[in-house]
Amino acid sequence: MTQSDSITRTTSSDEKAEFVEFFRQGLAQGNRDAFIEHFLPRITPDSRQRQPLARRGSGPAGFQRLFDGVFAAVPDLHGVVHRWGATDDGVLIEFTLIGTLGGKPITVDVVDRIVLREGRFVSNDTYFDPIPLLPKLLTRPRLALRLLPRFRLSRAELSPAGPGRSNALNLMAAGRLVLAVASLTAPQKFARTLGVRSSPELIYLTRIYGARALVMGLGYLTGGPQEQDRWKRFGLAVDICDTVSGVTHLLRRDVPMRTALTMVALTGSYAAIGASEIVADRR
Repeated sequence: MTQSDSITRTTSSDEKAEFVEFFRQGLAQGNRDAFIEHFLPRITPDSRQRQPLARRGSGPAGFQRLFDGVFAAVPDLHGVVHRWGATDDGVLIEFTLIGTLGGKPITVDVVDRIVLREGRFVSNDTYFDPIPLLPKLLTRPRLALRLLPRFRLSRAELSPAGPGRSNALNLMAAGRLVLAVASLTAPQKFARTLGVRSSPELIYLTRIYGARALVMGLGYLTGGPQEQDRWKRFGLAVDICDTVSGVTHLLRRDVPMRTALTMVALTGSYAAIGASEIVADRR
Protein backbone atom coordinates (compact mmCIF):
# COMPACT_ATOMS: atom_id res chain seq x y z
CA MET A 1 0.00 0.00 0.00
CA THR A 2 1.29 3.45 -0.80
CA GLN A 3 0.84 6.50 1.32
CA SER A 4 0.18 9.53 -0.85
CA ASP A 5 -0.81 13.00 0.26
CA SER A 6 -1.69 14.32 -3.19
CA ILE A 7 -5.28 14.98 -2.09
CA THR A 8 -6.25 17.16 0.85
CA ARG A 9 -7.42 14.98 3.71
CA THR A 10 -9.64 15.54 6.73
CA THR A 11 -6.91 13.94 8.84
CA SER A 12 -3.20 14.65 8.27
CA SER A 13 -0.57 11.98 7.56
CA ASP A 14 0.95 12.41 11.00
CA GLU A 15 -2.45 11.97 12.61
CA LYS A 16 -3.05 8.84 10.57
CA ALA A 17 0.29 7.37 11.58
CA GLU A 18 -0.50 8.19 15.22
CA PHE A 19 -3.89 6.50 14.86
CA VAL A 20 -2.37 3.32 13.42
CA GLU A 21 0.03 3.13 16.36
CA PHE A 22 -2.94 3.61 18.68
CA PHE A 23 -4.76 0.83 16.78
CA ARG A 24 -1.72 -1.46 17.05
CA GLN A 25 -1.55 -0.96 20.83
CA GLY A 26 -5.28 -1.68 21.19
CA LEU A 27 -5.09 -4.95 19.27
CA ALA A 28 -2.31 -6.17 21.53
CA GLN A 29 -4.41 -5.86 24.72
CA GLY A 30 -5.64 -9.48 24.74
CA ASN A 31 -8.67 -9.07 27.00
CA ARG A 32 -12.10 -7.50 26.70
CA ASP A 33 -11.96 -4.80 29.39
CA ALA A 34 -8.58 -3.41 28.30
CA PHE A 35 -9.61 -3.53 24.61
CA ILE A 36 -12.91 -1.69 25.18
CA GLU A 37 -11.31 0.85 27.51
CA HIS A 38 -8.58 1.54 24.95
CA PHE A 39 -10.78 2.08 21.90
CA LEU A 40 -14.02 3.52 23.32
CA PRO A 41 -12.77 7.14 23.71
CA ARG A 42 -12.01 7.24 19.96
CA ILE A 43 -15.52 6.14 18.85
CA THR A 44 -17.61 9.14 17.74
CA PRO A 45 -21.31 9.22 18.71
CA ASP A 46 -22.34 9.03 15.03
CA SER A 47 -19.84 6.34 14.02
CA ARG A 48 -20.91 3.22 12.14
CA GLN A 49 -19.31 -0.23 12.34
CA ARG A 50 -19.85 -3.06 9.86
CA GLN A 51 -18.51 -6.61 10.31
CA PRO A 52 -19.29 -10.08 8.97
CA LEU A 53 -21.49 -12.27 11.21
CA ALA A 54 -23.00 -9.25 12.95
CA ARG A 55 -25.61 -6.54 12.75
CA ARG A 56 -24.18 -3.10 12.04
CA GLY A 57 -23.12 -1.13 15.07
CA SER A 58 -23.78 2.51 15.83
CA GLY A 59 -21.74 4.76 18.13
CA PRO A 60 -19.89 3.62 21.26
CA ALA A 61 -22.77 1.31 22.27
CA GLY A 62 -22.64 -0.50 18.94
CA PHE A 63 -18.87 -0.89 19.12
CA GLN A 64 -19.11 -2.36 22.61
CA ARG A 65 -21.94 -4.74 21.60
CA LEU A 66 -19.94 -6.11 18.68
CA PHE A 67 -16.83 -6.81 20.71
CA ASP A 68 -18.66 -8.05 23.81
CA GLY A 69 -19.87 -10.91 21.60
CA VAL A 70 -16.44 -11.55 20.11
CA PHE A 71 -14.69 -11.68 23.49
CA ALA A 72 -17.46 -13.89 24.93
CA ALA A 73 -16.47 -16.50 22.34
CA VAL A 74 -12.72 -15.75 22.19
CA PRO A 75 -11.67 -14.32 25.60
CA ASP A 76 -7.96 -14.06 24.73
CA LEU A 77 -8.45 -12.31 21.38
CA HIS A 78 -5.55 -10.11 20.28
CA GLY A 79 -4.03 -9.02 17.00
CA VAL A 80 -0.89 -8.13 15.07
CA VAL A 81 -0.77 -5.31 12.49
CA HIS A 82 1.14 -6.17 9.32
CA ARG A 83 0.83 -3.06 7.14
CA TRP A 84 -1.31 -0.01 6.57
CA GLY A 85 -1.94 2.72 4.04
CA ALA A 86 -3.60 6.13 3.95
CA THR A 87 -6.85 6.75 2.08
CA ASP A 88 -8.46 10.09 1.25
CA ASP A 89 -10.51 10.05 4.46
CA GLY A 90 -8.73 7.60 6.74
CA VAL A 91 -6.68 4.41 6.68
CA LEU A 92 -6.63 0.80 5.54
CA ILE A 93 -5.10 -1.56 8.11
CA GLU A 94 -4.19 -5.19 7.44
CA PHE A 95 -3.79 -7.39 10.51
CA THR A 96 -4.28 -10.89 11.93
CA LEU A 97 -6.50 -11.72 14.89
CA ILE A 98 -5.32 -14.55 17.15
CA GLY A 99 -7.10 -16.34 19.95
CA THR A 100 -8.66 -19.53 21.30
CA LEU A 101 -12.11 -20.70 20.21
CA GLY A 102 -13.50 -23.71 22.05
CA GLY A 103 -10.07 -24.69 23.32
CA LYS A 104 -8.48 -24.59 19.86
CA PRO A 105 -6.25 -21.82 18.45
CA ILE A 106 -7.62 -19.72 15.59
CA THR A 107 -6.20 -17.03 13.34
CA VAL A 108 -8.23 -14.70 11.12
CA ASP A 109 -6.73 -12.36 8.52
CA VAL A 110 -8.56 -9.02 8.52
CA VAL A 111 -8.59 -5.71 6.67
CA ASP A 112 -10.21 -2.65 8.28
CA ARG A 113 -11.21 0.40 6.25
CA ILE A 114 -11.51 3.22 8.77
CA VAL A 115 -12.80 6.74 8.12
CA LEU A 116 -11.34 9.26 10.55
CA ARG A 117 -12.28 12.64 11.92
CA GLU A 118 -9.61 14.31 14.05
CA GLY A 119 -8.12 10.92 14.88
CA ARG A 120 -11.42 9.29 15.83
CA PHE A 121 -13.55 6.59 14.20
CA VAL A 122 -16.34 7.87 11.92
CA SER A 123 -16.88 4.49 10.29
CA ASN A 124 -15.16 1.12 10.31
CA ASP A 125 -15.77 -1.53 7.64
CA THR A 126 -14.19 -4.85 8.58
CA TYR A 127 -13.44 -7.46 5.92
CA PHE A 128 -12.58 -11.12 6.54
CA ASP A 129 -13.70 -14.54 5.34
CA PRO A 130 -16.16 -15.98 7.92
CA ILE A 131 -16.59 -19.37 6.21
CA PRO A 132 -13.70 -21.16 8.03
CA LEU A 133 -15.26 -20.11 11.37
CA LEU A 134 -18.76 -21.47 10.66
CA PRO A 135 -18.02 -25.21 11.13
CA LYS A 136 -16.31 -24.48 14.45
CA LEU A 137 -19.30 -22.46 15.65
CA LEU A 138 -21.99 -24.83 14.37
CA THR A 139 -20.34 -27.80 16.11
CA ARG A 140 -20.15 -25.82 19.38
CA PRO A 141 -23.68 -24.48 20.01
CA ARG A 142 -22.74 -22.86 23.31
CA LEU A 143 -20.03 -20.80 21.65
CA ALA A 144 -22.40 -19.85 18.83
CA LEU A 145 -24.97 -18.62 21.36
CA ARG A 146 -22.35 -16.30 22.88
CA LEU A 147 -22.28 -14.43 19.58
CA LEU A 148 -26.03 -13.69 19.58
CA PRO A 149 -25.58 -10.18 21.10
CA ARG A 150 -23.78 -9.22 17.88
CA PHE A 151 -27.08 -9.63 16.01
CA ARG A 152 -29.33 -7.65 18.33
CA LEU A 153 -29.22 -3.89 18.88
CA SER A 154 -28.46 -2.86 22.43
CA ARG A 155 -30.89 -0.55 24.20
CA ALA A 156 -28.49 2.36 23.80
CA GLU A 157 -28.49 1.86 20.01
CA LEU A 158 -32.24 1.62 19.57
CA SER A 159 -33.94 4.62 18.02
CA PRO A 160 -37.56 5.49 18.90
CA ALA A 161 -39.84 2.58 18.16
CA GLY A 162 -40.66 2.11 14.52
CA PRO A 163 -41.06 -0.60 11.88
CA GLY A 164 -38.45 -3.33 12.17
CA ARG A 165 -37.25 -2.24 15.61
CA SER A 166 -39.47 -4.45 17.76
CA ASN A 167 -37.86 -6.22 20.71
CA ALA A 168 -40.38 -9.04 20.26
CA LEU A 169 -39.27 -9.61 16.68
CA ASN A 170 -35.61 -9.45 17.71
CA LEU A 171 -36.27 -12.17 20.29
CA MET A 172 -38.16 -14.22 17.73
CA ALA A 173 -35.25 -14.01 15.31
CA ALA A 174 -32.83 -15.00 18.08
CA GLY A 175 -35.13 -17.93 18.85
CA ARG A 176 -34.92 -19.03 15.23
CA LEU A 177 -31.12 -19.05 15.53
CA VAL A 178 -31.28 -21.20 18.67
CA LEU A 179 -33.56 -23.68 16.90
CA ALA A 180 -31.28 -23.60 13.86
CA VAL A 181 -28.19 -24.45 15.90
CA ALA A 182 -30.04 -27.30 17.66
CA SER A 183 -31.42 -28.66 14.36
CA LEU A 184 -28.10 -28.50 12.53
CA THR A 185 -25.78 -29.77 15.26
CA ALA A 186 -27.96 -32.17 17.25
CA PRO A 187 -30.92 -33.30 15.08
CA GLN A 188 -31.33 -36.60 16.95
CA LYS A 189 -31.58 -34.90 20.35
CA PHE A 190 -33.91 -32.30 18.85
CA ALA A 191 -36.21 -35.07 17.57
CA ARG A 192 -36.20 -36.86 20.92
CA THR A 193 -37.10 -33.60 22.68
CA LEU A 194 -40.18 -33.36 20.48
CA GLY A 195 -41.08 -37.01 21.08
CA VAL A 196 -40.24 -38.23 17.58
CA ARG A 197 -38.31 -41.38 16.75
CA SER A 198 -35.11 -40.46 14.95
CA SER A 199 -34.26 -41.81 11.49
CA PRO A 200 -31.82 -40.84 8.72
CA GLU A 201 -34.69 -39.31 6.76
CA LEU A 202 -35.83 -37.27 9.75
CA ILE A 203 -32.27 -36.08 10.46
CA TYR A 204 -31.98 -34.90 6.87
CA LEU A 205 -35.30 -33.00 7.00
CA THR A 206 -34.47 -31.55 10.43
CA ARG A 207 -31.23 -30.10 9.09
CA ILE A 208 -33.11 -28.60 6.13
CA TYR A 209 -35.43 -26.96 8.66
CA GLY A 210 -32.40 -25.73 10.62
CA ALA A 211 -30.83 -24.12 7.56
CA ARG A 212 -34.09 -22.32 6.80
CA ALA A 213 -34.37 -21.06 10.39
CA LEU A 214 -30.74 -19.91 10.31
CA VAL A 215 -31.27 -17.80 7.18
CA MET A 216 -34.53 -16.32 8.48
CA GLY A 217 -32.99 -15.36 11.82
CA LEU A 218 -29.81 -13.89 10.37
CA GLY A 219 -31.73 -12.12 7.60
CA TYR A 220 -33.85 -10.24 10.10
CA LEU A 221 -31.18 -9.48 12.69
CA THR A 222 -28.57 -8.23 10.24
CA GLY A 223 -30.89 -6.18 8.02
CA GLY A 224 -31.65 -2.47 8.03
CA PRO A 225 -35.18 -1.16 8.60
CA GLN A 226 -36.38 -1.86 5.05
CA GLU A 227 -34.85 -5.33 4.96
CA GLN A 228 -36.32 -6.12 8.38
CA ASP A 229 -39.73 -5.03 7.20
CA ARG A 230 -39.54 -7.55 4.34
CA TRP A 231 -38.11 -10.32 6.50
CA LYS A 232 -40.87 -10.03 9.10
CA ARG A 233 -43.47 -10.45 6.35
CA PHE A 234 -41.61 -13.44 4.93
CA GLY A 235 -41.38 -14.85 8.45
CA LEU A 236 -45.11 -14.36 9.02
CA ALA A 237 -45.92 -16.19 5.77
CA VAL A 238 -43.70 -19.12 6.77
CA ASP A 239 -45.12 -19.25 10.31
CA ILE A 240 -48.70 -19.24 9.03
CA CYS A 241 -47.92 -22.07 6.59
CA ASP A 242 -46.19 -24.08 9.32
CA THR A 243 -49.09 -23.53 11.74
CA VAL A 244 -51.74 -24.56 9.21
CA SER A 245 -49.72 -27.67 8.37
CA GLY A 246 -49.34 -28.49 12.05
CA VAL A 247 -53.04 -28.06 12.78
CA THR A 248 -53.85 -30.33 9.83
CA HIS A 249 -51.68 -33.12 11.24
CA LEU A 250 -53.07 -32.46 14.71
CA LEU A 251 -56.61 -33.02 13.43
CA ARG A 252 -55.59 -36.12 11.49
CA ARG A 253 -53.67 -37.47 14.49
CA ASP A 254 -51.08 -38.96 12.17
CA VAL A 255 -48.10 -37.63 14.16
CA PRO A 256 -47.42 -37.90 17.91
CA MET A 257 -49.73 -35.57 19.83
CA ARG A 258 -46.86 -34.13 21.87
CA THR A 259 -44.95 -33.25 18.70
CA ALA A 260 -47.91 -31.62 16.98
CA LEU A 261 -48.95 -29.60 20.04
CA THR A 262 -45.40 -28.36 20.68
CA MET A 263 -44.75 -27.25 17.12
CA VAL A 264 -48.21 -25.71 16.60
CA ALA A 265 -47.79 -23.76 19.84
CA LEU A 266 -44.38 -22.54 18.69
CA THR A 267 -45.23 -21.57 15.12
CA GLY A 268 -48.67 -20.28 16.13
CA SER A 269 -47.10 -17.97 18.70
CA TYR A 270 -44.63 -16.71 16.13
CA ALA A 271 -47.45 -16.12 13.63
CA ALA A 272 -49.58 -14.26 16.21
CA ILE A 273 -46.71 -12.00 17.29
CA GLY A 274 -45.67 -11.34 13.69
CA ALA A 275 -49.20 -10.46 12.65
CA SER A 276 -49.69 -8.13 15.63
CA GLU A 277 -46.44 -6.31 14.80
CA ILE A 278 -47.48 -5.77 11.18
CA VAL A 279 -50.92 -4.51 12.24
CA ALA A 280 -49.28 -2.14 14.75
CA ASP A 281 -47.05 -0.75 11.96
CA ARG A 282 -50.12 0.25 9.96
CA ARG A 283 -51.75 2.23 12.74
